[in-house]
Amino acid sequence: MSEFFAEYFSWIQIIGYVGMAFALISYQFKKNKTYFFMQTMCAVSFSIQFAILHSWTGMFLNIFSIFRGVIFMMGDKCRKKIYLVIAESLFLISFLLSVFVFKEAWYLSLIVFLAQVGGTLAMWTRNGKTIRIAQISFISPLWLIYDAVNGSVGGVLCEIFNMISVIVSFFRFKKSGYDKT
Repeated sequence: MSEFFAEYFSWIQIIGYVGMAFALISYQFKKNKTYFFMQTMCAVSFSIQFAILHSWTGMFLNIFSIFRGVIFMMGDKCRKKIYLVIAESLFLISFLLSVFVFKEAWYLSLIVFLAQVGGTLAMWTRNGKTIRIAQISFISPLWLIYDAVNGSVGGVLCEIFNMISVIVSFFRFKKSGYDKT
């Protein structure tokens, strides 16, 4: 029993649980600005956890997700396509660094790179329904694989709870209850 607690409640896993909490509640906000803030805090937590776990793709993608979240929180003043290009380019750099410098498995790096690029495009729409559909259809499933392979218990639970939270938000907000700005 003590091994269970040592493994699942270590300080490294607790950092992931904090990230999971931010992600879980983010989908329950109607306002995109609040959603983007909570997602940014999630990225802060997971970038720290993945750095400790030496999971470089996860670390880099989450570090650059902090940048993405801040840009999206700023609203229309950062609505220029250059910010989207910069964010997507940073994710590409993350993928390349992880594979070619840190020698992470290319296929694991690729799946979460695709999740981040697609998720960023969904967030760029600023349409809550589009963001949630992207989350449940490919972002969470792809991150779930990466988290499981890299030992992030909080990450695995986060993606499972993200999918459940998205389903709950569909019932709560119905067809028209999403912020579209």
